[in-house]
Amino acid sequence: MKQIYSEITKLAPCKLKIKITVDKSLCQEIYNQCCLEVKNEVQLPGFRKGTAPVEIVRKRFENTIMSNFVEKTINQTLPNVLKENNISYLPDSLKINSTNFPLNDKCSYEVILETEPEFKLKAYKGLKLKKEVRKVIENDIDRTIEELRHNYGKLVPSKKTTIDKQDVLSNPDTLFCVVDYKVFIDGKELTNYAGKNILVNLSSNSLPSGFKEGLIGMSVGEKKNITVKFPDNIPQVELMGKQATFEVELLEIKEKVLPSIEEIVKEVGFSNLEELRNNIKTRLQQEFENDTKRKLKEEIYKILLQEHNFPLPETEVEKHYQGIIDSLKNKQTYTENNQLTLTDEQQKQLRKKAEDEIKLKYILKKIMEEEKIQITNEELEKEKGKLRNLYPGREQLITEYFEKNLPVIASNLLEDKIIEFIISHAKIKEVDITPKK
Repeated sequence: MKQIYSEITKLAPCKLKIKITVDKSLCQEIYNQCCLEVKNEVQLPGFRKGTAPVEIVRKRFENTIMSNFVEKTINQTLPNVLKENNISYLPDSLKINSTNFPLNDKCSYEVILETEPEFKLKAYKGLKLKKEVRKVIENDIDRTIEELRHNYGKLVPSKKTTIDKQDVLSNPDTLFCVVDYKVFIDGKELTNYAGKNILVNLSSNSLPSGFKEGLIGMSVGEKKNITVKFPDNIPQVELMGKQATFEVELLEIKEKVLPSIEEIVKEVGFSNLEELRNNIKTRLQQEFENDTKRKLKEEIYKILLQEHNFPLPETEVEKHYQGIIDSLKNKQTYTENNQLTLTDEQQKQLRKKAEDEIKLKYILKKIMEEEKIQITNEELEKEKGKLRNLYPGREQLITEYFEKNLPVIASNLLEDKIIEFIISHAKIKEVDITPKK
């Protein structure tokens, strides 16, 4: 005989209200169980533990029994309703809206929850993709060796006392200066951004617009106000696109002395230059191939997002959006009031990012289910083996890392496997982007 009845109301595309009514006989059975459980746990004066009459226990522990009764009834009946109606819901979204639990009668309660989105999977096989192919050329190897020379270069005090424009142009990679500075926006100092003994690379392209130009012509010991414009895409959200004044004092000018190629070969542990060049070639080719895979993955994601348009669970999007905000806060250097301020446009962009990432999760999940893609224990062990080869002698740490992060590792491997499946069924046009010289 049916003892659990449900009435489902759709409040939104991914939001349901479910009213569940439980038959009197089942309610009485669950209530009696709760009474016995409390009876077996309590010891009342004049009785051994678990031997007090049920009637006395009911009167003395009425609130506890009733609380247990409501909780046990919901825990026993709600899963049946969800399974019977094939409802996949988000646990964080579940809320008990109302309860009606009279004694010696049928009981009812309402829950509101959000469900996983329902949508039809669009074509993911036969995607037209562009694959960039890049081969290592001699210039790449030469440039890398030159970078190594700069990495191993040593800074020494310069004989120059003034930052000359011609020096900046002719020796951009070897000229540096040391400065103190304070930062002002709209006349207000941002004390958290003040710098002491800061080494400035005069070849850097990441300096705020106008800063390097303002340093040209300064002499050691000189102070100067430099007006700069921060770019719109810097990590420090509170500085994005802002105009600021740097109060700068030039403390010192330095120059970098570069080691010879022969010294570099010895420094990085190779027998000769040919051995070093071969190593660089192998490493660069792997980097190019990884970059190709990354671009293919981004292209696939872009197509999947364009092809699929379906509503998302509000609770999940909001939680993910707040996670992105919290991550930004952790990376930020705050302004004086210790607040992260976002413009309406910035909030809109971050919310779109949250929505896209949640949407992709459901699209990939559906492809995984459709194609029955799984991660095997052998594949997990293979991944563990790669880490062991990279870090010999640290097997115990790697094992502990895997045990602690297994869900994340498995999820990443599964995502890679889905992408590999899509690529293997795509129509790929290779484009050679190797420079001619």
